[in-house]
Amino acid sequence: MSLQFSRSMRSMKSDSYRASRIGLILAILLMLFLVAWFFFSRVTLYESSSDLRGEQDGFVTATFKEEALSRIRPGQAALLRLSGGTNQRPVPLEAAVFSVDRESGQVELLVLAGDLPGDLLSGKLAGQVEIEVERVTPIELVLRTSGKYLSNSDVQLSPQNSAGTE
Repeated sequence: MSLQFSRSMRSMKSDSYRASRIGLILAILLMLFLVAWFFFSRVTLYESSSDLRGEQDGFVTATFKEEALSRIRPGQAALLRLSGGTNQRPVPLEAAVFSVDRESGQVELLVLAGDLPGDLLSGKLAGQVEIEVERVTPIELVLRTSGKYLSNSDVQLSPQNSAGTE
């Protein structure tokens, strides 16, 4: 019996736990990276619509839902993906929000590309528009979803607002 006990003591003394330590350090580093991403990375939120209509003057009119219109403002960046046919790839075009009509739900987009195919921008268009409305952190998304955080459209105090109230 003492022979087996001495062998186990020797094996415990010779074990360095190197693999366990390396694994633990890697797990801690991974967790720190994920926590930093969760609090500091930026996620872009988009509003999209597939109800598009081309105008003769190079503008595109898109119809959005009422809740999406509250987040859309003139000057925001947009991306148009227009389909020319069933077997063709969508043509991506950069655009910007020109005007927003909240009563009718219409958003007028100004296409920023130089050479536009004329047949793509006339009448009813097949495709989709995505408007970048906000950039938030993942923690803000989680808190908004849980209902414990005010949305970006609510009034927020900033150092500029609080400095002038003395």
